[in-house]
Amino acid sequence: MRHSLTLVTAPTSEPVTLGEVKAWARLDTGDEDPTLDALIATARGAAEEYLRRSLITQSWKLTLGLEQSPDYYNLPAGVYDLPVSALFAGLPRSIHLPKGQIQSITSVTTYDTTNTGTVYSSSNYYLDAAGERVVLNTDAVWPSPLRPAAACEIVYAAGYGDTASSVPQPVRTAILMHVAAMYETRGQCEQPDMPPAVEQILKKYRIMGDRRG
Repeated sequence: MRHSLTLVTAPTSEPVTLGEVKAWARLDTGDEDPTLDALIATARGAAEEYLRRSLITQSWKLTLGLEQSPDYYNLPAGVYDLPVSALFAGLPRSIHLPKGQIQSITSVTTYDTTNTGTVYSSSNYYLDAAGERVVLNTDAVWPSPLRPAAACEIVYAAGYGDTASSVPQPVRTAILMHVAAMYETRGQCEQPDMPPAVEQILKKYRIMGDRRG
């Protein structure tokens, strides 16, 4: 299934503060504050990429296309007048949501073959937060027919919480370590990779595997 992920609303704060970084790096002046702010954002982004998680609350949009059916590949050459449903399967009943922790589902919108979007009622599905997925209720079905490309958009909130204190302390410590490592090597042509010690701390919190619902 083809899908894309778009950041809708970025986090409004960072998992560590400028003051915490300066205390960690034993810096007293404010001369390097802009540099440190940039490094904090870089280290947070690197941590989120490695963890496959959101840290501070942020909003994402998952866009899904329809899977191609076996008939899509098996039809002989020629011209056919077939409904979309003959060549494309429907949406799955369980859809994995990347970038957990998943807090809530904001909206689910489907698009029909005339490109008309319709908000899918929240009474048709629920959030399985532990499994980081949205699941249809037993008696619910997806609308049909849907357009093959970008058939569904799911907007949701993800992250440990709204403040730095919501993020596990080991993750915050790892970010402080990464910022300090990048600060120490500033001015080099390339920033260092994530230090092994930082990766070792983060590994416990990393989402492993390739969940598909």
